Amino acid sequence: MPNPRGAARAIAATVLLSTFAYAIIRYNIIKGVAWEHLPLFISNKAIALAAVVLIALAYLLGPLARFWPKTIVPLLGARQFFGLAGFGLGAVHGIGSLLLFTPANYPRFFLTDGTLSLTGELSMAFGVLSFLIFAVVAVTDLPGVTAAMAEDRWQAVQRLGYGGLLLVLLHVVVMGFQGWLQPSTWPGGLVPISLIAAIVIAVTLLLRIIVLMFPGEWVANH
Repeated sequence: MPNPRGAARAIAATVLLSTFAYAIIRYNIIKGVAWEHLPLFISNKAIALAAVVLIALAYLLGPLARFWPKTIVPLLGARQFFGLAGFGLGAVHGIGSLLLFTPANYPRFFLTDGTLSLTGELSMAFGVLSFLIFAVVAVTDLPGVTAAMAEDRWQAVQRLGYGGLLLVLLHVVVMGFQGWLQPSTWPGGLVPISLIAAIVIAVTLLLRIIVLMFPGEWVANH
């Protein structure tokens, strides 16, 4: 692959376009959500999923290189790009969620007196904590900061991202688990975006566990 950075940009663009297409088909076209909610409410869902996928890619490439080295090794240098792009989209999702955070948009997150329900508090707490962790990881991914850090310290900070992914998993589980158990209510039978995010994170964490259990010889020191 002669241009890994160009390939990384193409992958990121494909991920973002795919999540937007999925969100539009599921919510606007099939479920019938008004198109006036596309600019923020629906887009926020697509951006959130794209953020999860890109951050997961940053952590998946190392383990995947163990199994498909010829295909994945050329992309290992793009891990920082995927991580920073995912964090940037995550920040956009956070801002969008704050703008949308009302009982009308998220009724399960609020009690009748207008205060947060347990679901709302847990979901928001997990989301905020994960954002803080990824913010620390993203700072160390900046070229100047990376160059100034010892390799072992940089690796240690990067591994905090697995904790961040676990918190995102808890965030989407609390937020969407009830709907996951009712596939008959899924518009067009399409899987909820929160469940897709959960599956992506679960696969990422599972592969990390497999690598830790069976280290062997592999190309990525991650």
